Amino acid sequence: MKKLLFGIIVSGIAIYFLQKNFDLTEFQRLEGKINWWIFPLLILSNLWAFVPFSIRWFHLLEKKITFTQSFSTAIIGVGLNMVLPARGGDLVRLLMNKRDSDLPLTHLLSRIFLEKVMDLGAVVVIGATALFYMGLGQSKNLSLLLISSLVIIGMLVGLILVKYFLPLLRSLLLKCFSLIGKKSLYETKLDHHLIEFSEFLQGDKLVKPLAYSLPTWVFGYAVSYYLAGMLIGMPIRFPEALLFMFLGGMGVAIPSAPSGIGVFHAAIISGFIILGRDPGEGLVYATVVHLTQFLITTVLALFAYAYWRWAHQKKENTI
Repeated sequence: MKKLLFGIIVSGIAIYFLQKNFDLTEFQRLEGKINWWIFPLLILSNLWAFVPFSIRWFHLLEKKITFTQSFSTAIIGVGLNMVLPARGGDLVRLLMNKRDSDLPLTHLLSRIFLEKVMDLGAVVVIGATALFYMGLGQSKNLSLLLISSLVIIGMLVGLILVKYFLPLLRSLLLKCFSLIGKKSLYETKLDHHLIEFSEFLQGDKLVKPLAYSLPTWVFGYAVSYYLAGMLIGMPIRFPEALLFMFLGGMGVAIPSAPSGIGVFHAAIISGFIILGRDPGEGLVYATVVHLTQFLITTVLALFAYAYWRWAHQKKENTI
């Protein structure tokens, strides 16, 4: 409840500053410019984005569920993230996969943590690359690149520590949590995740999931950002779509109301400012991207959930 309240406050502040600084008549620029023939392509691009996403999850769970189960629950999880606070859709996905595979929840939690690390790393690499490609890697944007580089370095250092120095890392964390009086929290809630995480990092188990991380974003989500511009007659270049995707992804990482309303819009507007484009256009574009993703993913989630229930009922009837 506290997380939900905090998220609502963050989104409320973001929305307040947006409506204070932007004229809602900006949306009049959409009049007569919507290319409805793009919308089916936008649906297909959102659906396609789940393909590499689901293949990666299929390999992260070491093929303990079918690809169809991975695909359907991925859609359900992302769709629910649009309406539930604190990434609640991811928790629902884990519970559904637990039922599909009988894997322990701790095992699933360690895998989804690894999935989020991969996503963050992929988004940061894409964003930094887009900035350099467009010649924006200097002056006022150096701080953004510096933060991106620090995030990547931090994740690499963390992975190296977990893989090669697990005993030392466990000892240090135990001492740190003991100093703040949370020793039992570490021993009961975190330690086993570190052990499972380290075991997964051994050998070539990580290679295939990593290979699908960049395609998930570049050939999946970024295409949707690109098509959203075409939908409203606001053409953007594909490198710009990559930059907006990076900023939008980082924006929704901030605790906020369901689906990142407010903070997502502010992040996209900052991208338009970086590119020297009209921030009013940025508000319109961000709203369209947010609204279309919300509608498409939630509707797809309803169909995916209906299929998942039908498949389980069919399986139960044959037993």
